[in-house]
Amino acid sequence: MSAFPPNWLPIPRRLLACLLLVVTIGLPLAQPAHAAPRCFPGVPGISACIDGPIGAFWQTQGGLPVFGYPLEPTHQVGAATVQTFERARLEYHPENRPPYTVLLGRLGADALTARSEPLATPEKPRAGCRYFSATSLNVCGSFLKAYSRHGLDLGRPGITPEENLALFGLPLTPPREERLSDGKTYTVQWFERARFEDHGAQRVLFGLLGREAVAATPVPTLEPGGFVQAQGDQVVRLGRPVPIKGVNYYPQGRPWAEMWQQWDAPQMERELRAARDQLGINAVRVLLPYDLSTDGTNAGVVNARIINRLRQLTQIAGDLDLRLIVTLFDFDETFPAPGTKDETADFVNLRQLIGNFVGDDRNLAWDLHNEPDHYDLWAKQGQAQRVLMWLGRMADEVHRLAPNHLVTVGMGQYQNLYAPGPDGRRVIDYSDLVSIHIYNAADAARQLAEVRAQTGKPILLEEFGWPTGPPCAVRGYTEAQQAQVYQTILEAARGRVVGVMAWTLRDFDPRLTYRWATREEFYGLVRPDGSLKPAAAQFQAWPGEPLPSTTRIPTTLTGEGVNLPGGLQAPLWIGETGYYVKGEFRHAYEVYNGRYNFGPPISEPFVRAEDGRVVQYFTAAVLAYYPEAADNLDWGTLSPEEQLQQLIQPLDSGAQALAQRGIAPVRTEVDDEFAHLYRALGGRWRFGTALSPKLVEQQGTAMVRVQYFQNGSLVTNPVTGAVEPGGLGTAAWTHQCAAVQ
Repeated sequence: MSAFPPNWLPIPRRLLACLLLVVTIGLPLAQPAHAAPRCFPGVPGISACIDGPIGAFWQTQGGLPVFGYPLEPTHQVGAATVQTFERARLEYHPENRPPYTVLLGRLGADALTARSEPLATPEKPRAGCRYFSATSLNVCGSFLKAYSRHGLDLGRPGITPEENLALFGLPLTPPREERLSDGKTYTVQWFERARFEDHGAQRVLFGLLGREAVAATPVPTLEPGGFVQAQGDQVVRLGRPVPIKGVNYYPQGRPWAEMWQQWDAPQMERELRAARDQLGINAVRVLLPYDLSTDGTNAGVVNARIINRLRQLTQIAGDLDLRLIVTLFDFDETFPAPGTKDETADFVNLRQLIGNFVGDDRNLAWDLHNEPDHYDLWAKQGQAQRVLMWLGRMADEVHRLAPNHLVTVGMGQYQNLYAPGPDGRRVIDYSDLVSIHIYNAADAARQLAEVRAQTGKPILLEEFGWPTGPPCAVRGYTEAQQAQVYQTILEAARGRVVGVMAWTLRDFDPRLTYRWATREEFYGLVRPDGSLKPAAAQFQAWPGEPLPSTTRIPTTLTGEGVNLPGGLQAPLWIGETGYYVKGEFRHAYEVYNGRYNFGPPISEPFVRAEDGRVVQYFTAAVLAYYPEAADNLDWGTLSPEEQLQQLIQPLDSGAQALAQRGIAPVRTEVDDEFAHLYRALGGRWRFGTALSPKLVEQQGTAMVRVQYFQNGSLVTNPVTGAVEPGGLGTAAWTHQCAAVQ
C-alpha cells in the first residue's frame, strides 16, 4: 500500500507541485509504553528532550542518523504539537487517525518556496536512475544509493521504494552546485523533506534543514511585565488577551503539607521546567496550608521560613515565564465569624503574607480557599452563610492589600459560586476570576454554560482531571479513561473559559513515603518515571504562551528537611517483584517470615475503594490493615505480637478460591501433613479455619496435595514434596484486576 493517502496519486505534475507546499505525510506510530523522556546532556548546545508520540516516532523510525538532535522543546501550532530536529520537523496531530498521527514537515519544499524558486525543468527517464513521474525528475548515482538505503518502517520486508518515499518525499530539483552555510560548494539535490549533499569522501549526507529553518525563523519576543488583569470576560496582560494554561502542582513524593515541610526547591524547578517544555504551561497553582506545623500548633503563623519558601517558588515561576496562583488557608476549616479573635488572626495572616508580594507581577491571583464548600461547616453543619461571609471579608482585604492581583475562590460545587451570602454578595461578585472545578466530564458543558449565564467575568477551569489508579482498584481508573475525560472536558471548555489548570501535574508516587496509595496519587499527567500519559496530548493542544515578568528578587533555591522514611515502618523494596512493603505490613512481613509465609508483594498497599480499607496483595496472601484496633479498651494489655495480629489480618483468599472453583467449604480439622507448618506460620491468625480436607489437585503437569483454609492454602511442592503456602494471593489479585476491567 502506498505511503500516501489514497486520494493523492495520480495527479497532474503542476497541481502536485502546488499541493506539495501544503501537504505532509504520516507514518505509523509505535510508542513504547511508559518510556521516560530521552535527553542529550553530553551534546553541546542541545538542551531539549524527546518524549511522547514524537519521541517514540523519533526512536522507532530512524533516530539520530535520520532526524538529528532536537533543537527545541515541543510547542503548539494550532492543534498540532511540533518539534524541530536538525534534519526534520515532526508534528503530532491527535485529531488524525493512524497512520497519520505523526507527520513529517516538508522542510525541503518550504525552503525552496521561501526562495521563490521556479519549478525544475522536466526530465526524461534515464538508465540506471529512479524516475519520479509526479515531478518528472531522476535520482541517480550516489544520491540514489543514499535514497534507497533509508526509509521509514511501514511494516514491509527490507526497505521498499514506498518507505524511501515516505522518508524523503519526491525530488524537487535535479543535482546542482550550491554554496552551503559552511562556505563550501557541494553538489546537492533537493527533496520534499531533505536535501542530499555529496561530501565526497564522507559520501552523501543529509542537510541540516531543521537547523537552517530555526536560524531563519525570527524568534518572537513577548514584552515582559504587566499584571494579568480581568477585562470583561477575558484576562489581559499589557492590554492583550492571554490564555491561561496551567497545572496544579505538588512535587513528586511530597504532596499536601509535605511540599512545604520537606522543602526541595531544586526538585520543583526541574519538574516545572519539564512541564513548561513538555506541556507548554504558563501558570502553576499551589496550595499553602494555614498551619505548616506537624502538631497543629502554628495555625496562621507567617514566619521568615514560609515567606522565603514562597519567594523561592515565585522565583522559579518567574524564571520559567510562568505566573503563580497561590491558594490560601488550605486545610483550615474554622471560617471565623466577623469581629472574632480568630478572624483578626486571619487578617493578620493575609497582611503578613501578601504584604511581601503586593508589587510582584509574577503572582497572577490569590485564591482565598480551596473548596470551602466541601468542609463540614458548609457541607454537614449547615453554616454556608458563615463561610460565605468569611470569604467576602477576606476577598475585600486581599483586594485592599494587592489591588494589582486577581482574587478568586476555588469552590468545589459550581452552583455555590452564585449562592448569596448574608450581605447579599455571591462568590462571583467579589471574584475577579471565577474559578470552577469540574470532574464530571459528561456534565462539563452544562455546568460551564450555567456559570456563564450568571456572570460576565472571565472563567477559569481551575481544576479538572481523572485518576489512573491505584492499579486494579476501581473500574475506569485507567489512562485510557483519563484521556477521554480530558478530551471531553477540554472540548466543553473551549470558547467558554480563559484558561485551564489540570489536576495535577504529576502522580504523587507514594512508594518511598509512609502514605498509602489512593486515587489522589494518580491524577497526574506525568508518570513517576517522568513520561507522559496519553491525556497529556489532549492538554498539549490547549493554547498557551509564555507570561514573562519583570520582578526579580534574587533568592537561593534550597532543600531543607528532605528525609527518606526510616525505621521499622519505612518502605522496604522487594527486588524480586519491584514493590514496597511498609508500615505495619512491613512489621508483619518481618515478624512472620513474610518472604516465605506471604510470598513477595505483587501490589503496593492501597486504599480499597469499597470500604476504605488498606490492603496489600502478596503471592500467597492478602493482608489488610485495621488501625482502629488500637482504640480498643484492652489494647494496652496485649502483647506486641497480639497487637500486631489485630492491626494486620490476612483476608479470605482461601474461601474466595474455593468459591471460584465451585467447591462448597467444609469445616474440618487441619490435616496432619500440614499441621506443623500451619502452626509455625501463624496458625489460626494466618490461615483461619480449615475449609476442606486434604485434596489432590493438578498443578501444571504434576499432582499435588493441598488443603484450603479461610485465608490461604498449604500445598506440597511438586518437585521437592515439601509443604509450603499456596499461591492464592496471586489468584486473588488476578480476580481483583479482572473484576475492574
